[in-house]
Amino acid sequence: MRKNKLFSLIIAIFFLFSLTSCSDDTSGNGGQLVKVATVVAPTHPVNIAMREVFLPMIEEETNGRYNVQLYDSGRLGGEKQLYDYTRSGIIEISAVGTVMWSEIDMMATPDFPFIFRDVEHARKVYEGEIGDEIAKYLEDREPLKFMAWAPNGARVFSSSKDLKKIEDFKGQKLRMPNNPIHVKLAESLGANVVIMDMSEVFTSLEQGVIDGQDNPLSTFRQEGWYTVSKDIYETNHMVSSIEMLGNKEFLDSLPKEDREIFEKVAKKTAQRAWDIYEKSIEDDKEFLKKEGLNITEPTEEDRQKMKEMAKPVYDYLYKKYDWAEDLIKRIEQVK
Repeated sequence: MRKNKLFSLIIAIFFLFSLTSCSDDTSGNGGQLVKVATVVAPTHPVNIAMREVFLPMIEEETNGRYNVQLYDSGRLGGEKQLYDYTRSGIIEISAVGTVMWSEIDMMATPDFPFIFRDVEHARKVYEGEIGDEIAKYLEDREPLKFMAWAPNGARVFSSSKDLKKIEDFKGQKLRMPNNPIHVKLAESLGANVVIMDMSEVFTSLEQGVIDGQDNPLSTFRQEGWYTVSKDIYETNHMVSSIEMLGNKEFLDSLPKEDREIFEKVAKKTAQRAWDIYEKSIEDDKEFLKKEGLNITEPTEEDRQKMKEMAKPVYDYLYKKYDWAEDLIKRIEQVK
């Protein structure tokens, strides 16, 4: 047992040492090293905001006491690894999706279908009292500080076949992530689910292994799926999030003034990411239309019909989580 712990410690120390020399984002100052890691691409709104807001503001407002280095694109590992590294303190701050939902059940909330009317509504919820409530739920259970809610994107369905109305879902082979909420949603709409990693989607679309998938427009564009797809049904059925998380021990060790700076700047960074994301939606739609994609926006009647068809998903959620029904009602009441 002791040998295993010693081995893990040696690996962690080696990992920490190696990080000091593998970043592209060194400022050259002599401040305390702070490692910030994400899995999304450099062009993602979160990483743009990190470079525009987080890095320069921390350096400026602390007079260079911290040397913040950003490791994007999953260079330090996948979401689960980054989450675990942040919990253990190997990484000081990370920005990850709701990878922790199976351990912290309320973090599954961003995956609940049709609870947000639109992106603006989702942002209000995340940045308001309900977002604070969910954040505290995580903080009470993990050695983490929930620093801010940032956007990942509104998920839409796409297909290489006709997908312009609800009836078109029937029989389509849709790739879904290995998450029971996503799987049950696609099945309730009449699709046949194929679970696979996102890295396999392009080839599977190209070869006809699957007909379609669901992801934000920005991901659809960045992954090049528009070259092997035909239709987009702009359901915006989930407005998913990215959480900025800080290691609690690290933040608690900072002087009060510096800790407050980190927390303030994280919120400003997330706000900037939301602004960038909201402006990018129309740009992504214009790009995809120019590439020949048909984009259909469901009517409010169709959206309500899909929500009714998704009743098995809600039945599952209400049975699994005793807090889910009340939380969903309160989210829907946010104006």
